[in-house]
Amino acid sequence: MHPEVAAVLRQAGRLQELMDAQLHKMDSESFTATDESETVEVTLNGHHRLVDVYLADGLLRLGSHTIEGRLNEALRNATEVASESIAADRDRLNEAVAEITGT
Repeated sequence: MHPEVAAVLRQAGRLQELMDAQLHKMDSESFTATDESETVEVTLNGHHRLVDVYLADGLLRLGSHTIEGRLNEALRNATEVASESIAADRDRLNEAVAEITGT
């Protein structure tokens, strides 16, 4: 096998390992946040999908408008945490790709 072809195949293998690790992280990671009053807690998975909601006892008595506001606040907070994590992952992956490809 030509040495340059072998080098490209090694790079491709390392890139595949990086992507597999990132997909595993997204499949196993979760982000939990609450509203300011800590009466609503939501959990998003690594794909930003809502997987759990907790409402404090008695919250339903406050009405749908209050619940909606608190739920949206908790969702914004969880999304912010998830987005920060994704940005950090993107930076890490970009650095690793640059190192692998020598660019």
